[in-house]
Amino acid sequence: MKIEYFILAAMWIFGFISFILFIPRKERRKGFLALMIFQAFIWLCDMPSFKYGLLSAPVREFPKATDLSITINYFFYPVMFSIFYVKRRVRGSAWARFKYFFVWISVLTLFDIGIERYTDLLEYGYLTWYGMWIYIGLLFCVSQVCCNWFFKDKAFFQAERRET
Repeated sequence: MKIEYFILAAMWIFGFISFILFIPRKERRKGFLALMIFQAFIWLCDMPSFKYGLLSAPVREFPKATDLSITINYFFYPVMFSIFYVKRRVRGSAWARFKYFFVWISVLTLFDIGIERYTDLLEYGYLTWYGMWIYIGLLFCVSQVCCNWFFKDKAFFQAERRET
């Protein structure tokens, strides 16, 4: 049970420090908005996931199932997405952008699989590791499209137009 406390505390500490260190001051507004957009989409996707048994969190005294959900879904993954969104390369080949996207969702999936396998914080129901990879990838894609639409990054849209 001590490892669960450590993991939750480490996610909070690492999330705060990485948000401050990896997002430049002039991009913090963009990073915070990306964080909130990802939170919204993950909240909408988590409701059916828990209702239909794709994911489940065991009920205990502490850390409760809600502690992990708040930590990982509403803080840690959104912080990771905001760093991904702010640090992405707008210009560059489509292959380089795909590799960057692939590495981010793969690392987060491995982290999630490690939490599920080696702790009692999370249990996959009918969801497999590749299902979680697709789930995180879909969340990143939808959130990125929404952030791009909101910020209307001209360089991104012009780079896309030149490639086609």
